[in-house]
Amino acid sequence: MIRAIALHEWRRLRAGMMFWLVLAFGQLIVAWLAFAQLEQFANITPQLKAAGSQLGATDLVIMPTFNSLVLLLLLSAPLLAMGSLAGETHSGRITMWLSSPASSGRIILGKLFGLWLGMLPLLVSTGLTLASLGLGIELDWSRFMLVAGGLLLFSLWLASVALFISGLFDHPAAALASSYGGLLFLWLLDSLSKPDAPWYWLALLPHIKPWLQWLVRSQDLRFFVATGGAAVALSLYGIARRRGEV
Repeated sequence: MIRAIALHEWRRLRAGMMFWLVLAFGQLIVAWLAFAQLEQFANITPQLKAAGSQLGATDLVIMPTFNSLVLLLLLSAPLLAMGSLAGETHSGRITMWLSSPASSGRIILGKLFGLWLGMLPLLVSTGLTLASLGLGIELDWSRFMLVAGGLLLFSLWLASVALFISGLFDHPAAALASSYGGLLFLWLLDSLSKPDAPWYWLALLPHIKPWLQWLVRSQDLRFFVATGGAAVALSLYGIARRRGEV
C-alpha cells in the first residue's frame, strides 16, 4: 500500500508543470555552475601545479557544485510539497484519503516517499553531470559517493519537513510560504545565535558543511534522523487527528 501511494504521489508530481520547471531550471543552473567552475579550474591548474597544491577537480569543481545543489534542493522541496497535504485539503480530495482503508502511517509514508521520488531526478541528473567530468579529469570517487549519499539523506529530510508543514495548512500558497520561512530560519540560525545557545543544535548549515568537507559526524546523522523522524511523527499525528483516531 505504501508503494502504491508513493507511486500515485510520484505520478501526481509528474503530471504537474511545477515538477518539470524545477527539474529543467535546476539542471540548467547546475550545468552552468559546473562548467563555470571547470573553466576556472582549467585556468588556475598551472598555478596549482607550480605551487604544489593538493587541490584538484573534486575540491574546486565537484564540491562547490554540490554545495549549490543543497540550495537548489532547499528551494525545490517546498515547491513540490505544497500540493501534497495542503493541496489535497484545498481541493477537497483529503476526504478521500481520510476515508480510505489505508492506515494513517501508510498514507504519510507513501506521500513522503512519493515526494522524495519527485526530488531524486534533480539529484540524479546532477550526479550524472558531475560524474561525466570524470571522463576527462581525475576525480576522488570515494568522496564523490560520500557527498552524494549525504545529499540523498538531506533530500529525504527536506521531504519530511516540507510534508509536515504542508499538513498544517489548507492552502498550497500558505504551505509554500511557511516552508520557505521555516527552512530559511534553520539555514540562518547559526548566524543568528551563538554556538553555546541551546537551540544552536537546530541550525541546518553546521550539519551540512562537514559532510561537504568529507566529514561524517554522528551528531549530524542524529540531527537528520531525529528531526526528520519528528516531522514524520507529527504529520502522522495530524492525519490521525483528522480521522478521529486520537
